[in-house]
Amino acid sequence: MKEINIAALLGSVIDALPQLEHATTTDLVGLGVAPDTAEFLVRLYQLYCGPGQPSRRQRSAVKGARRHGHGLIAMQEIEREVTKTKTTQQWRMRQHLCATPAGQFTTVARKLRREWNPKDDTPVEKVSIRRYANGTATMSITARDVDLTDVYDAIDQDAPAESFFNLVRGEGGAGRLNYIPMITLQLDTFAKLLAVNECNHTGTGDQAAGASAANPAGADSAGADSDIIVRANNGARMTGKELAERILFKHGFVAILSRVHGPVDVYRMERFATDKQRLLLAAESPECAWLDCHVPFDKCQIHHITSWADGGDTNIRNLTVLCPHHNGANEDHPPGGVPVRRGRMVRLGGQVAWQSPGGGVPVPTSPTN
Repeated sequence: MKEINIAALLGSVIDALPQLEHATTTDLVGLGVAPDTAEFLVRLYQLYCGPGQPSRRQRSAVKGARRHGHGLIAMQEIEREVTKTKTTQQWRMRQHLCATPAGQFTTVARKLRREWNPKDDTPVEKVSIRRYANGTATMSITARDVDLTDVYDAIDQDAPAESFFNLVRGEGGAGRLNYIPMITLQLDTFAKLLAVNECNHTGTGDQAAGASAANPAGADSAGADSDIIVRANNGARMTGKELAERILFKHGFVAILSRVHGPVDVYRMERFATDKQRLLLAAESPECAWLDCHVPFDKCQIHHITSWADGGDTNIRNLTVLCPHHNGANEDHPPGGVPVRRGRMVRLGGQVAWQSPGGGVPVPTSPTN
């Protein structure tokens, strides 16, 4: 047996592997290497230097491991992640991880396995029951969201069991909910914003001048149900309600959003809504505005982006919707405006966005952005 440099094998192992061409586990144990380590080194030689492996991926893996100087411990971590991967994807995983800096193997491997083997999370309709020793039980039903919502809303939350059984026995009714359509217009497509009602306070000097021409009383003197003033692309000036009526049928609600100003106003074609701010926020964010949260709007709370304690106004550009959990988790007044623990909601131009801890580019979260 030719001389083997054990110290080299325990360093940047890839460059030292060729010296194991004819070595066995017994040879390495005889040189003082622990049996498990000796077996692993012989296996590494077979994988990264031996014949019978996918040559292109083998060369790529060796190149990546050499570039990052992966030692024995790093190679052990790589092979541990490889064994968790489907057989047909193991060399592909090995190639990726060898090109990954040490300390990131687990994160990268998990991400790749999710991408390569996406789970079908589509639930199937089913019913199950779990019984308890005290004579009670819990029944779970998976069905279409809209149908279960009808049943859920028909249940008296103060007496859920009794009201549910009344429904089942035909003593109550779970009617269908009436859904009011909300149609969203991007204001920029049809007109330029000249003046905003006093709930929004977003008018600039240029906008204020337009407001005076179109509304001598001025936007700031209007009440909560005052209207916006726009100039259509053909030059005509009109209110937001008139613009909506010209474009859409008199049915449901129409919300006007702007890529620059964010939510602007909301109209009901037959009459103004009594709770315009909530309707407009529902149009912008039908779910909790926190990143990847899907709690529906009617289970959420109105959130001040700049907190009330910090002087934030209750106007539409300073509001969004958050579920109770994320409303509490939001960092209302972090030092320097940069969240440090959980993140916070901001507006990026006219878009509601989530700001990650430590800074970084805010991520727009509303589907209407």
